Amino acid sequence: MNSLFQDDVITISVASNPRFLTLIRCMVFNTALLLKFSEKISREIMLAVDEAITNVIKHSYNQCYEKEIIVSLHLKNDRLEIHIRDYGKKTDPSCIKSRDLNDIKPGGLGVFFIRKIMDHVEYDTSPEEGTLLKLIKYKTDCGPSPAGGHNGD
Repeated sequence: MNSLFQDDVITISVASNPRFLTLIRCMVFNTALLLKFSEKISREIMLAVDEAITNVIKHSYNQCYEKEIIVSLHLKNDRLEIHIRDYGKKTDPSCIKSRDLNDIKPGGLGVFFIRKIMDHVEYDTSPEEGTLLKLIKYKTDCGPSPAGGHNGD
């Protein structure tokens, strides 16, 4: 197997301001394409990351736009691992639930989309401050579950 991307990591630190979401979306989308994910899957990964960071801004940082968010993309031959680190309010991972899809109202579907798109979703609250969210998307010919669903729940 070619080890072209085995241990490459791209990291960016930004303020928790929504204006930086465009930069992060661009970085995630183009990195996924570089790893040979399809354009459709690359857009889905980008959406999942966008939703996750929006949730950090809204819930962990309570709309405060001066806090730090660190996004690390771990490039692997068989997958893309995305780590989103915040230093805000912790939430019990067992309380992070998707809204019932029959509950029709604007917003609140971010967690649903993140879990549907990504193959593995893990909220690590062990750091002294904040949360480390780990998202993994496997290439369809390499991962344990091409249909998704390994969500660390």
